[in-house]
Amino acid sequence: MQTTEVNLVKELQLATRTNDNNVLALNDDALCLPLRISEFHSEKNLDAFIKNVEKLIHSSIEYRLWISYVLDVLGHNSCVLTHEKASECELQVHHHPINLYTITKCIVNDFLRQELKFNTFDISSKVIELHYQNKIGYMVLLSSLHEKFHNGFQKLPIDYVNGDYKYIISNYIIDEDQKQTIVDFCNTHICDCKIEWTKDSYPGLQEKVA
Repeated sequence: MQTTEVNLVKELQLATRTNDNNVLALNDDALCLPLRISEFHSEKNLDAFIKNVEKLIHSSIEYRLWISYVLDVLGHNSCVLTHEKASECELQVHHHPINLYTITKCIVNDFLRQELKFNTFDISSKVIELHYQNKIGYMVLLSSLHEKFHNGFQKLPIDYVNGDYKYIISNYIIDEDQKQTIVDFCNTHICDCKIEWTKDSYPGLQEKVA
């Protein structure tokens, strides 16, 4: 590295400071880089932040341990609709009647409402805590039926939900555009769901041979 480049690096290092608020900044405050934020400049930025938190949660060891606990310790190791077990096929834990995106957005909005500064890790940690406190709703589904639900072709009975899903409804502000969907999910029961796909009776398999 040339002398002029070395001097420039040293000048930048000397000009850079941090404080107790975890803000990286130049001494003249020309440019600051805060570790935590208290607002979003647009809905697009908020949406990107929430999706990033979701990604972090799904990839975390803590979330994977929670999944294992649900399947192996609590014994929810079969699809609530088809009764197929984890040893037979791929099962997935589905958030219901409030999806992970909405749960995460509730937490973000709560921080914003209280004017608390936060970062990705603060929000993901709080969402994970709700999982460990059993304050979210979930059910175990065959991966194909999980996909079928998200594609809009499968209803899910609220009767099969585990966890205290009402906690989020009672303690957080939910966006109006999500409220009606959640209400509809909460009012969907076993009698409202057409379930043709069961462990020993896949469509077409039980037809009599002429």
